[in-house]
Amino acid sequence: MEGITPSAPPRAKRSPGALREPRPRKREKYARMACNIGSQATQPDLELSVSRINDICEQMQQSMARFTNPHINRPCLQRKKLNDNKPAQLKTQSVTNFKYTMSLTRTVLEAERLPSPPPPSTATYPSIAVDEFRSPDTLITLLQHARPIFDLGHEKVTQLLAVFKNEIYPLHPCISLELAQDLVDSLFSLLNPVPHGVTYNVEIIDVEIMKSVMAVALLTGYDAQSPLAADLESQLVWSVDSCLDQEQPQIEDIIIAALLSLYFELKHRPVKAWRMAGIAAKLSLEVGIHQKRFFDDVQLHPDQITACRHLFACVYDMDKRCSFYSGLPWTLHDQEIDMSVLQLEPQESYLSTMISLDRNLSETLVIINAPSSLSKDSSERVEFLGFQLQKFVSSMTAENFTPLEPSIASPPWLQVALKRFTRLRVHHIKVLAYIGTFGSIGNLISQPQSAKCLIAFAAASVDMYIELVTNGRTSALILPSATKILLSSLSFMLLAVSQSPAEYGPICVGPFHTAIDMLGNMQGSIQDPSLDIPGTLEELRRFAEIIQLPPPKQSLPLLDHERGAGNNADLGQEFGEGNMSAELQTPSSDIFTMLGDVSMGPPDMLYGNDVFI
Repeated sequence: MEGITPSAPPRAKRSPGALREPRPRKREKYARMACNIGSQATQPDLELSVSRINDICEQMQQSMARFTNPHINRPCLQRKKLNDNKPAQLKTQSVTNFKYTMSLTRTVLEAERLPSPPPPSTATYPSIAVDEFRSPDTLITLLQHARPIFDLGHEKVTQLLAVFKNEIYPLHPCISLELAQDLVDSLFSLLNPVPHGVTYNVEIIDVEIMKSVMAVALLTGYDAQSPLAADLESQLVWSVDSCLDQEQPQIEDIIIAALLSLYFELKHRPVKAWRMAGIAAKLSLEVGIHQKRFFDDVQLHPDQITACRHLFACVYDMDKRCSFYSGLPWTLHDQEIDMSVLQLEPQESYLSTMISLDRNLSETLVIINAPSSLSKDSSERVEFLGFQLQKFVSSMTAENFTPLEPSIASPPWLQVALKRFTRLRVHHIKVLAYIGTFGSIGNLISQPQSAKCLIAFAAASVDMYIELVTNGRTSALILPSATKILLSSLSFMLLAVSQSPAEYGPICVGPFHTAIDMLGNMQGSIQDPSLDIPGTLEELRRFAEIIQLPPPKQSLPLLDHERGAGNNADLGQEFGEGNMSAELQTPSSDIFTMLGDVSMGPPDMLYGNDVFI
């Protein structure tokens, strides 16, 4: 047909060999053309563009790192080097340990003058610091990890170290101040011009310690918005996983864990603070600093031995305090510890006092939470603990707590706050012991006379709390525990009034609503989500409305401001005035003969005072 174009001639078929040959790609053809006709002058421009792209990619990676898990793909933490001159790590001496039994066999053979196999080679303790020749790459890595400290600047780091020395160390001497100062000087000396090869004795774990010290100091109210204070974990190479992956922990690991517990406490994260205190406690048990023979056998300088003893005392106090505050079990138990390790000098220090109170409180809590079938023995035991505590308190003087280091002079406001907090804590323990003598708080409330005594004690706690928070500055490390004691006292009042509003309401209304008003004014300074001050206040007000405890028309003052802060009063007298020691009878001699029946052993005694003298 016309108009139809002729078909194209058929294409020749490719041979089987040609089918296996790769056909040329048009992209390769165009690429060769571009290379041939392109100007050679564009080469520098291309290199510049590639360089810019690399810079942009690096910036993007750095930005994305802020939004990723900081614990993933972290470099291995450089540890302290081991010193072959250190003795082997001490294990528990018990027949449950076959190596201990074999060592007894070796002793018997030696006594019989028989040959015995040589003792096996064992691991060694890590040294505190070792001078070592380092490569430039190692120095660069160290400087990179220390950048958060360098960003603060030497002047501010020095100021923050002074803050730690004056406001944190008197409560928690978990690191040697001399060591901290040496680390600061050593870190900033790395910025000085040095030869290609450099000798220094700073490890990455030392840098991690300084980051933690700076973060804790920043959170005491000086700069909570600093990157270190806002998110310390993202700035650390050290982590629990990296620590537990090591074959043997170090003293430095315990220090970091203790500092992190303080950090989370100041961040109002009580459960995380409890976890880190537990990690520090478990590491202490593994290293062995809870045993006296560690300090007898280990080859350390006397100053280092003192620092280790202070560190373990801090861990013990943190473990018990975080347990009380979070409502979770503590890790360290007195029967596993050589109590002589906790005997600090001077015994009049704040930390030494807290350890005594920790021990008394923990034992009191164990007894009053025991099954009701043991209530008779428990009440006698608690009564004795109350007597023991009162004797310990009577030995306290009016002077300020003696510093652990003579060169440390805490600010006057902190000295006053620590005495007030100690007074409040002693009173709280006595209130719990008073409840324990009745077997249960239900038994106590059912008796009008004892119920009125409990209300009076709770009102005194309110008085002490208001004195603590209104007359001068208060340490952020003691405010959460003090607030929990206050809330406990208010709950006692509510329980009593719920039993008989007409009888107990009039004597509770003043202190109860004064405390409510105080907490309302302090909502901004107590951000702890576990306490939930706004929600707790709402719940307390609802209870008060239901049990007919309305706010008084005029608030009743609780504080005797003429008495002042009690700075010049004898602490023993101050603790004894108007407290429950007047209500509890002195234990009779029969109680002392019954102590064996309630498992009273010498390790459970308060070490600070011998009650049998």
